[in-house]
Amino acid sequence: MRRTRSTTTGHRAPIPRALAGGLALAATACSTGERGINLDVPRLPAQRDRGDVLPASDGEQAERAQPAPDTTGITSMAVPIGSTGFARGRSTVVVKGPLERVRAAVLSFERYPEFMPHYKKCRLLGRTPAGGWDLYMEVEALSGAVTMWARIEIQKPVVEDGVETYASRFISGNVQDLQATWRLEKIDAQSTRLSLEVFLRPKLPLPKSLLNAENLDGSARAVAAIRARVEQAQDGNR
Repeated sequence: MRRTRSTTTGHRAPIPRALAGGLALAATACSTGERGINLDVPRLPAQRDRGDVLPASDGEQAERAQPAPDTTGITSMAVPIGSTGFARGRSTVVVKGPLERVRAAVLSFERYPEFMPHYKKCRLLGRTPAGGWDLYMEVEALSGAVTMWARIEIQKPVVEDGVETYASRFISGNVQDLQATWRLEKIDAQSTRLSLEVFLRPKLPLPKSLLNAENLDGSARAVAAIRARVEQAQDGNR
């Protein structure tokens, strides 16, 4: 049975802040005696010589995520993965901004460290032969004591019934699996429905209940960060 909840301040699951958000699940390892561990962060692959590659500058990479955005008004639900006991976290929010602005924020990968919780680095390595994006990311937990990384392909968007879908494919990393799917739908000229469905499974012995709760909370924080990014820009342009 699917579990649905509203991620308001009064109804959010009691998840420790040190663990909140996507790849920060690695912090759990510290409670099992792995303090200060080095989770095999690799050298970045050579960037492809493509005109549309937009790697972040050193100054941008030094940026850290802003405080956790407000998740009021976000609807979240756990999406079971067959009979595995695992579930993807799906969160949906209405953003006060046109679809074009929301899309631009979602695809501004190299700027994620400026506004996405826990992002340390996010770099575009190039475009894939299929028209997607080759992306490398690092996310830190416990003030940088633990770093997890992944290289993924954000696939070419699929548009169906007015919904734009951007799905990812896991390539490599020090996690067991990472899947993310963004969906954008125009409501009217000044509002957009945004959804993120995410599943992260680290190479750590985590209880399924904690992992599922983390994916649920991480999806809510991510769409909240995009909403805040778009709406703050809208306010600044008035």
